[in-house]
Amino acid sequence: MTIVDSVAAVFCCQGRVFAVRRQSHLDFFPGYDSFPGGKIDRDDSRLQHPARFLCDFDGQKMHALVRELREELDFDLPSAIESGQVTAVSCLARVLAPPLVAVRFHLHVFRIDLKAQPLFTLDSGEIEQGFWTTPYQLLEQFAEGNSLMVPPLRRVLEALKTNPQAVDFGDLSPQYDEKNYVARFELLSEVQVLPIPSHSFPPEKRTNAFLLGDENSARILVDPAPESPQVLEKLLRTLQQDRLSALFLTHHHQDHHEYAPQLAKRLGVPIWLSEDTRERIVQKYGGDYFAGLEVEIKREGDCLIRWKGEPVRVYAVPGHDAGQLALAPESLRWFLVGDLIQGFGTVVIGAPEGDMASYFKTLERIITLDPAVILPSHGTPMRSTHCLQVTLQHRHEREESIRRLSAAGKTPNEILASLYQDIPSQLHPFALQNIESHLVKLRQEGRLEGG
Repeated sequence: MTIVDSVAAVFCCQGRVFAVRRQSHLDFFPGYDSFPGGKIDRDDSRLQHPARFLCDFDGQKMHALVRELREELDFDLPSAIESGQVTAVSCLARVLAPPLVAVRFHLHVFRIDLKAQPLFTLDSGEIEQGFWTTPYQLLEQFAEGNSLMVPPLRRVLEALKTNPQAVDFGDLSPQYDEKNYVARFELLSEVQVLPIPSHSFPPEKRTNAFLLGDENSARILVDPAPESPQVLEKLLRTLQQDRLSALFLTHHHQDHHEYAPQLAKRLGVPIWLSEDTRERIVQKYGGDYFAGLEVEIKREGDCLIRWKGEPVRVYAVPGHDAGQLALAPESLRWFLVGDLIQGFGTVVIGAPEGDMASYFKTLERIITLDPAVILPSHGTPMRSTHCLQVTLQHRHEREESIRRLSAAGKTPNEILASLYQDIPSQLHPFALQNIESHLVKLRQEGRLEGG
């Protein structure tokens, strides 16, 4: 597992801090509220930095910090120190990402105290906006459900809210006892993510289960699918203090419901799902799959729970799976999309449950709805519909390539060899399913020669 060292700066001035909102197109933490900074490069000098204040710390970290602030904010930290604009540089915190992520960032956070607020010039490629605000206001923005933020950042802000002059909070790395429990965390207020080990589509090894619902309303767990009895027991221990009303399944694929009946029985709750999902699960796993359980059919428009007092309603999102359902509050401040997209790679659209034409229409519909945050079943929550737009554009381009190759007389396997040279061979059957689905769509639309 890769560990990447990185640095971040918390500028402090007259009780305020400078925060940024990352661009929604970035691979890591898209659209999250954060502090300026970035990863340490191998080219960053290891020599002690000569500037006052900076010479007290590890040389490579300081050279990286100086470079990142110049790149992201057009701010010359050594010159600001020399001119007296910077009054102190202090170590603020260290954070190591948990082992459940593919790339673990080891973040070193430094506090930079200023006499006055400078006018930063933001790198628009990485930063959507920057703002001076108080730790209290940043935390309130998160609590109201209007920002994405990693837990360690909130811990830094809580400490600064309590003691604005504080330094050296030590190690704020999240602690997860994965031997006995399933990890759970909040990146969006009152939306708890539990990345549960599952029999998921490779190379992914986890499916996000979501714990949703206000304390005074129904609360549901979405798509629990532990890969084994051992993980099921971990999940039960993790949920032992939670009051659940139901399990909600977005669709019928195994990595979204495995061991869900056993979990529902142990918790004494019903399972909510679409009629299509129920029928496909029963067809695959037998008529007794839900034996002894209360099963409730949910449809588009049904209100399941409340979030921040808002009704959370069901949306039908066919394409990847004919019976797939999504969830969103009325304000559309988030949209839980299941497997409509994922944080990386391409979703498989395969018969009989997948339909490429429906997939295109569903993507177009949600892009038009324009929810603020997308919650995928695989990958991290992300701000805006950027990923949906990129996915739709990619599928349009891929479809046109398939149409041209088919018109040239290429078979599906020859199209596969031409278009999917960069994927592992074990993924070829899934890529072939996507090709076949595009060909079906093209024939239906009369766009395929000889179709």
